[in-house]
Amino acid sequence: MARTAGALVAAAAVTSAIAGCGGGSGATASPPPWSASAGNTSYLAGTTIGGSPTRSTAANPTAWNLSLPDKQNPNVPTNLWPDAQNILTQAQLKAAVPEATTVKLQSCTKGTSSSGATTSKNQSCTWTVSLPGDSAGLSSSIQVSIVAFGADGPMTSAWNAAESSLYQDRQSTDRFYQEGAFGAKGSYILANHQSAVLVSDGNLAGWIDLNFTGFYSLSGSNASTSLMQGVFPVLAKDIADQLPRKYA
Repeated sequence: MARTAGALVAAAAVTSAIAGCGGGSGATASPPPWSASAGNTSYLAGTTIGGSPTRSTAANPTAWNLSLPDKQNPNVPTNLWPDAQNILTQAQLKAAVPEATTVKLQSCTKGTSSSGATTSKNQSCTWTVSLPGDSAGLSSSIQVSIVAFGADGPMTSAWNAAESSLYQDRQSTDRFYQEGAFGAKGSYILANHQSAVLVSDGNLAGWIDLNFTGFYSLSGSNASTSLMQGVFPVLAKDIADQLPRKYA
């Protein structure tokens, strides 16, 4: 439970960190390019893994409409956030987990913005993933949660601080990926199958959490490896494609 609590605290910290950034937003009308940096050389390069069965990305027809109406506020208003159920579609989840017999939206909840108001759209949604071999007591699911959207600078600073804290307390099977892996500015998946993706177009950035439950019957010699090295990379790329990075 300590790892779970730590990850949740790290995720929650980003909202207050962004809310506390005064002055200008650091965003521009035209997103500046950014280049992948080596960063922590212990982080993995990360490539989308195929194998059998073939896991693949799938197009998301819903475009993100993000902006900063108040140039003095680095937070994207929650009414401009995408609905959590549209961050990843049923087609994308099925393509990433082709072993699944069904993928079904289970439930969604709204969240609380940095101002304390309820988000206008769903902040978190859970998808049930039915796998051959699952039972009532061993069901599988993916929870997709929006942590925040905001100006690239403060978002990246908050992400780096939280990721560094998790890295210092890392377990041997945690996987932290280099900037640019899967097209994302940052990504990691922990041994307990909690994961997160930071995406950025150089102007605005978004932090999305993915929490995997179950998947014990995932095909392959090692279900955890299939999840961490196959399913997560595909979904990370799917998310990154919604806010494509601009290369220098």
